[in-house]
Amino acid sequence: MRRDPSNPLLLTPGPVSISMTTKRVMLTDRASGGVEFQADLQFARDYMVGLVGGRGDYTAVPLPGSATYANEAVIAALVPVGGKLLIHTNGVYGDRLIEICAHTGKSYGAIRTPPFTPATAAQFEAAIEADPAITHVMIVHCETSTGVLNPLEAVADVCRRHGKGLLIDAVASFGAFDIDAKRLGFQAVTVSSNKCMQAAPGIGWSVVQKTALENAKGNHSTLALDLWDQNQHMDRTAAFRFTPPTQVLAAFAQACREHQAEGGAPARFRRYSRNWRRLVDGMRQLGFVTVVPDEFASPIVATFHNPAHPAFSFERLFEGMKKRGFIIFPGRLALANTFRIGCMGDVVEADMADAVSAVAESMEEMGVVGLGRTELAMSG
Repeated sequence: MRRDPSNPLLLTPGPVSISMTTKRVMLTDRASGGVEFQADLQFARDYMVGLVGGRGDYTAVPLPGSATYANEAVIAALVPVGGKLLIHTNGVYGDRLIEICAHTGKSYGAIRTPPFTPATAAQFEAAIEADPAITHVMIVHCETSTGVLNPLEAVADVCRRHGKGLLIDAVASFGAFDIDAKRLGFQAVTVSSNKCMQAAPGIGWSVVQKTALENAKGNHSTLALDLWDQNQHMDRTAAFRFTPPTQVLAAFAQACREHQAEGGAPARFRRYSRNWRRLVDGMRQLGFVTVVPDEFASPIVATFHNPAHPAFSFERLFEGMKKRGFIIFPGRLALANTFRIGCMGDVVEADMADAVSAVAESMEEMGVVGLGRTELAMSG
């Protein structure tokens, strides 16, 4: 089935395609002090806290901007002066946490594993035991530069036993995975509005333990990203401190309602898993090789090696998919000679089957046809 190229389906790691009903709420101009806006804000905050089972102990704080804003706000607030953050990285987004620390002057240490390999609990244990200055640990749950899933529960267990604060970058996983506050005991989890929550980009969320946030009062050296101040102002006034992204917030509230109606995170996980399975099976039948072993892969995004065939060009594949109504990700963030296709957003299994057909047509168009597994082996 050929889609309309003027209304393409986004098969990227974000932004993702969102429902027409979520898009439609952004067509109405909204006042930041209006009753409807305040109701949407309160509903969205309550829903985010409810998703982690954190009612009473946690608060949800939205900041205008991407989820990187939320990550910077959380690190700046919760890692105290004199504290040290242990970061695991096996991709671009783990590296970005390191970059945040470098720019904000926060002391940090790093555990680095290959892009397709998660860390082990033993590595965190050894790093913490070797450095008593470490006060907090931060892990990217799903590293979207490859799609690898990192071991959240095992790391939470290490943090609990050693009394370290756990910060979770769940930017690409929140809304499709079970992230339970009581079981994991995290101090904060950061979220994007436009990945598994399937809303418009423009808000970075933090779901934060209230006691940890209260202890962070005065830690921030910036005005706009002061998480404590944003939270207390929002609790007191039901408004953002500064001009809010009114339409984006309305879209997020609508996306939360649709998330709830679908059956929450378990239902969304099942749908994304079906998408991923159809995509990966179809691409393997065409001869493509996945980067991440299945046991470490998340159903959020799949990363493939470029074929070694001399006629293959990712740019031509991208353009071929685009004219057939699909946008795939043109960048190669974690590994050279690879590309990614996203499985999240307002996408179903039939869409993934159509996308695989579009890949096959695009490959035929560039003259990469009738090849066996060996000829489509990964390029170096």
